[in-house]
Parts: sequence; structure tokens; C-alpha cells
Amino acid sequence: MNAFTTSDGCTLDYRVDGPGSAERTLVLLHGWSQSRAMFDRIIPALAERYRVISYDQRGHGESAKPATGARVARLAADLHELLDHLDVGSADVLGHSMGSSVLWSYIDHYGTGRFSSFVVLDQPSACVVLPWMNEGEGKEAGAILDFTGAEQFAAGLLGPDEATVRRSFLTSMLTQDIPADDLEWMYAENCKLPADFGAKLLVDHVMQDWRDLLPGIDVPTLVIGGEVSHVDPASQKWTASRIPGSVLKVFTRAEGGAHFPFFEAPEPFVAALRDFIDSVPAGA
Repeated sequence: MNAFTTSDGCTLDYRVDGPGSAERTLVLLHGWSQSRAMFDRIIPALAERYRVISYDQRGHGESAKPATGARVARLAADLHELLDHLDVGSADVLGHSMGSSVLWSYIDHYGTGRFSSFVVLDQPSACVVLPWMNEGEGKEAGAILDFTGAEQFAAGLLGPDEATVRRSFLTSMLTQDIPADDLEWMYAENCKLPADFGAKLLVDHVMQDWRDLLPGIDVPTLVIGGEVSHVDPASQKWTASRIPGSVLKVFTRAEGGAHFPFFEAPEPFVAALRDFIDSVPAGA
């Protein structure tokens, strides 16, 4: 493991796998309340071809637990500074869940000049039906909450039933037959995110509306959904339709097609990801 300190003093734990001479660098961003370790089942196979960078975003995993920066925009700045630190000029980037939100924020602030390709993994372009959206627009974007639901979830994290709220949320994102020891390990990783920081970040994350950003994404993009995910796969199809030239992949239940396909069924996930990345010229 390695450590990097951001401009505002937050220490991030990161890992680099694969040959330093690899033609391509792949950066993996985990979702809300999870950690870079979620990718450990796919990193060995990916590192055979690529230099793979994974890291715990602030407040998560083994990274520092600051009182500040519980905002998607700050997480995007953290990524920008980490890429500078590692002298990464061009990379393929994958964002799982909130990780895609962080990458959308990165594009909003810094553009796509550093991205060879972009993978959106099971993330709605709007998580909440916001006041300027009607119900139909919220559904097509993949909104899974309303204002009341977002408020109740955040309050639950800060209340006496925090453990139940965390576990229920996690299990809702997994296939029903996931092994018990896998569930317990994922739950333990989830609990490394402090509740107060997590609640603030959650609200900031779910209140974003990235729909207007999608048509301007000008790098090869793969949008991934899951047949049995809590994120409606139809919304991922809609996202793909808004990003020019993007490719859609929806994993079946047998392929681990809930919210964590890379964890529940690593082999088909790695095969699909490799096929996409290798179809794109490095530095495109």
C-alpha cells in the first residue's frame, strides 16, 4: 500500500498493480461506503495487461477520516491530485456507483483530456427526482429515491438503527444467494465509513443531476447495468443513449448482474471490461 496527501491534508491509501511498462493505465473508483478492496477479485487478471490504480476515497477504507470534504466535487479534486502525483497523463477510468458520479464531476471541472476511455458502472445520472424533473424523467434517469427517502436514509445513518440501515442497504444491492462470508466482509468494509461523513456525502451525491453532462462526453464509453440490480437497467440503457457512441452491457443474474458484478462474478466482468478497453486505442 502507498499513501498520498491531498492539498487539504487528507491522506489517501492507494495501490498500484501491474507492470510499470504497461501501455495502458486503468483507474478504479469504488462506490459510496465501499473500498478499493472490492476490486481485489478482478485486479490480478487486469494487472496482467494494464497498470491498475485503485484507492480508498476520503473517509472510506484505509484512507483518512477527515471532518471536511464530504462532497463529490472534493472527491473529484482528490482524483485529479492523485493522478498528478502518479504522473498519469492518460488513463482508462472506471467508476462504480458513486465512483461514476465522481468521474462526472471530474469531467465537469477538468474535462476528458486525461481519459482514454470511461466506464460507467451501475450509476443513475440522477438518484433523486428533483424539483425540475417530472416522475417520468426521474424514472428514465434511474432515480431510486425521492426527497423524503434521501432524508430518511441519511437520518437513519445518524440514528440508533445505523447498523440495520447499513446492512439493509448493502443487501439490497446484492443477489440473494451471495455467500454469507462475502456479505459479512462487505459489511465490515462498509462500516469503515464514519456515519456522519457518510451521511453528508450521501446527500451531496444523490442530489446531483448529471443528465446535461452526458451528451458532451467525448471519449469511448462503456455503460454497465445489471439485470437484477436495484438500479433499473433501463436507466443504464438511457444513459448509454445520451453519451455519443457509447456501448451498453447488461450482466445477467448468472453473470452476477446486481450492483457488484465484479465482486459476485469476476470472470465475465473482466472479459467484458478487457474487450472494451482493448477496442479503444491507448490515449484515444
